[in-house]
Amino acid sequence: IMIKHLKQNNESYVTHFIFAWRAAFYMSISSCFLLIHGLLPIIPVPRLFNIESMARKMRKWDAYSKLRKLK
Repeated sequence: IMIKHLKQNNESYVTHFIFAWRAAFYMSISSCFLLIHGLLPIIPVPRLFNIESMARKMRKWDAYSKLRKLK
């Protein structure tokens, strides 16, 4: 099943690992900032990790995912 998923996405295990972990790390950091901001609104969310930036990143990752399937 894992090999099938990698073939469907035209990726090696290493490139898949790096892509998935990079996305997970970014979303985790964003979530932490948003949780802290929810508790303490005086602490701003850095622009790199705000919702607008997260949405832009996710659209970029989605485009990358679609593009690699076409190769």
